[in-house]
Amino acid sequence: MAENIFGGLEKFGFADIIEKNIDIFQIARKKESLAEKEKVFDINDYVYAKKYRCPVCMETFESYAVKWGKTRLNSIEFDLRPIYSPINHLYYDVISCSLCGYTAVSETFDKITNKQSEYILTELKPHYKHQEYPIEPSVEAVIDRYKLALLNATIKKAKHGEKAYICMKLTWLYRTKGDDPINEKKFAILTIKGFTHALEEEHTPIIGLEEVTIFYIIAAFSKFIGNNKNALKILSAIITSRKSSERLKDRARDLKDEIVKQNNAS
Repeated sequence: MAENIFGGLEKFGFADIIEKNIDIFQIARKKESLAEKEKVFDINDYVYAKKYRCPVCMETFESYAVKWGKTRLNSIEFDLRPIYSPINHLYYDVISCSLCGYTAVSETFDKITNKQSEYILTELKPHYKHQEYPIEPSVEAVIDRYKLALLNATIKKAKHGEKAYICMKLTWLYRTKGDDPINEKKFAILTIKGFTHALEEEHTPIIGLEEVTIFYIIAAFSKFIGNNKNALKILSAIITSRKSSERLKDRARDLKDEIVKQNNAS
């Protein structure tokens, strides 16, 4: 048995102490403060009540918005859906006036014409009944909010691209919900239809999306609904296009390879 490094100090009365074989290089554990022990997830760390002025009724209201510096992008799914943590950004991407009911995704909320405002004031506002939107909404409440944005877009006769963009996010929300494949597929089909019409009639970028990115989304959603033939055709065009970034080409190759493997396995 190795000699205790403190051997010889027994005469000083430390026999009971030194026989414990004290580790002289032991790293002391940091003691957690009471505040650290009690710290739990607080939604207020990630979202805040932001003031807006409604471009339709001109009244001021509040809607929750994300504190961007507090969240983290974890991954991007096959159809470009971004996954953030610790909160889902989709839950706070729609702005809704609590007074007149005008609702739109954040990218288009202020982009409304006088004629479109008239449609909202005459066709929607008289029927609108405000529903509180909690700071931590359920996925069902978020879906309702996006559907309200889609109804607004339809009433104000928005362009196809705006409506397709909302349908895309509704597809993602039904995927988040996880138990409603029928509606997930329904809005995926509407996304394809809307973006296809938008590319035929509108100038890009459309709500920040370049032409080749929209083609990729159409391909990804086509794969999702089982139209692999259309998906492969578009993906092949993206891979050979000079307009495509290398990152998008890589995504297109990965998705194309996945479809080919599926076809070979079936």
